[in-house]
Amino acid sequence: MAHIHKLPPEIAQHIAAGEVVERPASVVKELIENALDAGATIVDVHIRDGGLSLIQVADNGTGIPAEDVPLVFERFATSKVETLEDLQRIRTFGFRGEALAAIAAVAEVELVTRTPDALQGVRAHIRPGEALQVEPAAAPVGTRVTVRHLFATVPARRKFLKSPLRETELVHQTLLRYALGFPDVAFRLTVNRRSVLNLPASSPLQRIGQVLGRDVADHLVAIHWEAGDLQVHGWISTPDISRPNRQAQYFFVNRRPVRSGLLAVILERPYTGRIPAGRKPIAIVNITLDPRFVDVNVHPRKAEVRFAQERSVYWALGQAVDAALSPFPVRYEEEGVPALIPFVPGEADGSQIAEYPAQYGTHSPRALAQLHNTYILAQDEQGLLLVDQHAAHEQVLFEQILAQADAPRPLGAPVVVHLTPREAEALAELLPSLQEIGVQLEPFGAHAFLVRALPSVVVQARGDHLSAEDVRSLLDALLSEAHTYSHLAPDALRERLAAKLACASAVKAGDILSPEEQQALLDALWRTWSPATCPHGRPSFITLTLEEVERRFQRR
Repeated sequence: MAHIHKLPPEIAQHIAAGEVVERPASVVKELIENALDAGATIVDVHIRDGGLSLIQVADNGTGIPAEDVPLVFERFATSKVETLEDLQRIRTFGFRGEALAAIAAVAEVELVTRTPDALQGVRAHIRPGEALQVEPAAAPVGTRVTVRHLFATVPARRKFLKSPLRETELVHQTLLRYALGFPDVAFRLTVNRRSVLNLPASSPLQRIGQVLGRDVADHLVAIHWEAGDLQVHGWISTPDISRPNRQAQYFFVNRRPVRSGLLAVILERPYTGRIPAGRKPIAIVNITLDPRFVDVNVHPRKAEVRFAQERSVYWALGQAVDAALSPFPVRYEEEGVPALIPFVPGEADGSQIAEYPAQYGTHSPRALAQLHNTYILAQDEQGLLLVDQHAAHEQVLFEQILAQADAPRPLGAPVVVHLTPREAEALAELLPSLQEIGVQLEPFGAHAFLVRALPSVVVQARGDHLSAEDVRSLLDALLSEAHTYSHLAPDALRERLAAKLACASAVKAGDILSPEEQQALLDALWRTWSPATCPHGRPSFITLTLEEVERRFQRR
């Protein structure tokens, strides 16, 4: 076991060290990495008040020798680097020797540790500005670090933090990221003395199911590409499931979680024409290469890396994804998305919501044509109208959902949707409000829900036979801003949820509407209480009056 030592200045000056403590999640990240470097197979995290009151990370790794404990709170004290050449072949997460020193500068820290060959452990305790205290202590093999009162001595730093709920969510996301990278390690998270995550060691695919949901794991294909010491492997989603953003894309380089917009772009290129425009694939991608060809010291928080042979890495990823997707045909045109959710005229067209508002005329305008499959051109007694088909349909559905013009419509068959633990927790808190707008669902095992019915107008807009992915996309929309719901009054929350559901169900820009569908949408819009705007306040139509048209043509 290598001992901790202070790095000489000629080595320390080559390290891109920086402030590693920005928020509770960054503390958790550093402590998890220390645990993994110590060979831990169990990582147990406890936080309170979003991590500001308490952060505790315990592991069953190799521990720290008693004689090295006083050095762990010194800057540039590490057991992982001896020479400049060592910086070129880093395989561990930590190597700068600054994590605990930086944490101890802004919080009270207690460290309890014992190595397998030691008869007793060691306890070290330090407060900002005070001397380190070290004493013998009873302890299991491994290390437990407890951080209390984070930023208590630097209140200015606290002003830049989010709410405890949001900080908790960031800690939760940090754990999930490392859990996906290390499926052979068990991870546990306890928040305010309540267990919210318990992931036993498992296979890579089982871990994906634990983190992202079994419905996701069932729609993944393996990727693999290898040449020399460069290897790309992992899992990507089949084209029948996707997400509205990149939050379900995870990249690892030599098992280190990294951010890379370019890797995401390379990943997504083979999906062109296979998934609708604007949707993003799900991916867990592992890139393994010789440490000499990847610089993990380029970013102060080690969140980004630099490849010595970038083209080789990007080409390998593209080849791996392209090969895995070859069985799936191209279904969508690049320049636009086909009409996946057409507006369907019928009995739920809003005819019973209200009479035509007098200020907009006594009759709905007459549809003339569709402009770029996005706007409906129409005419009325005032002149020419340009109607945003998405905003218009959104407002129609929004008012129908709130008015409960129809009873909730049962799905052809109840749909089981698997969520992440945090998503399941957020959805459970919304159940009463969702029931009020016609969304009938109930818990169905761990982190899963059984969706039985949706508002009739939503089922009509999306189709009677919604797949699990269709229902999942609706729940994604409802949960997309769940962290902002806590301060809303019940009525405001109900309206926010109705607006989210309407937006997800409405026709989109690029959807082709027949002349009959265009007219039906205008008729329904003119029967709403507030046809001029969508639920988000954007205009649903603009009018070019006949007088203005004549003036443009110099007839007046």
